[in-house]
Amino acid sequence: MKRFISFFGIILYIAGFFFCASFPASGQSGSSVWRISRNGSTLFLGGSIHVLRADDFPPPQEFDRAFAQSSMLILEADIEELANEKIVQYLMANMFLPNYKTLESVLDSPTYEMLRAKCKEFALAIESFSRFKPSMIINILTMLEIQKFGFAESGIDAYYFAMAKQAGKRLGFLETVEAQIDMLVNMGDGYENDFVRYSLADMENTEEEIVTLVSEWRNGRTGHFESAISEMRETWPVLYQTMLCNRNAAWLPQIEEYLTGGQSVFVIVGLAHLHGPDGLLRMLEQSGCAVEQFRLTL
Repeated sequence: MKRFISFFGIILYIAGFFFCASFPASGQSGSSVWRISRNGSTLFLGGSIHVLRADDFPPPQEFDRAFAQSSMLILEADIEELANEKIVQYLMANMFLPNYKTLESVLDSPTYEMLRAKCKEFALAIESFSRFKPSMIINILTMLEIQKFGFAESGIDAYYFAMAKQAGKRLGFLETVEAQIDMLVNMGDGYENDFVRYSLADMENTEEEIVTLVSEWRNGRTGHFESAISEMRETWPVLYQTMLCNRNAAWLPQIEEYLTGGQSVFVIVGLAHLHGPDGLLRMLEQSGCAVEQFRLTL
């Protein structure tokens, strides 16, 4: 199974994509940065890794070059807003089950016991999360799972956000943090048992999947990633539509507007938004853009 429920549920930088691998042994380096061009205008579009290890930095050189050549950085949402008291209150107001429901009342007994066992692995009492929506506790467990492999550092988004602030570069955002919270807390609504069981099963393959997927991120390859997106599309069409398709469709006109705005721009979004039949790269090609993987000759 591919870990897309766990991966994409961590939009608020609670967790994300991770890991590091070697560069390809060739005359060029490669990474998940693309040059998008149309009618003489160009921007860079990069795939994001949200959480990394300390020794995963610096990122591939293409990211630094795209950032250096751009006067404006565009991210999914404003990272600084995550510390805003109003945003914290918004999350708190939406993360709990409604109408005094509990995890034990929305999950069947076998699924609840599976969740209890996973909590116990991390010395957590499931009773402490009795009012949490399943998506929230799954994301907490996912974060703890990836921390076992050393992933606790802020990722690509935060890295370039800090650099842009320091350099005085303009910043832009494709959606609000509230929109990301809404997506996070509502994952699995209506099919809680399947959501929890699938997510817990995915956690068993964490290290293997991370190694492969992030190797592709660092090297700019897509084979395993495309397969994983295809599985998500077939197995979880509602999540696929909500987490990827709808957001890509909302972001596309904004990206095209930046492309024609007469300024150099570097757009960074979650890697999953770039690939697949409904990914931004495909959509930009279909809109008449030239899409070229950005590579530096060594």
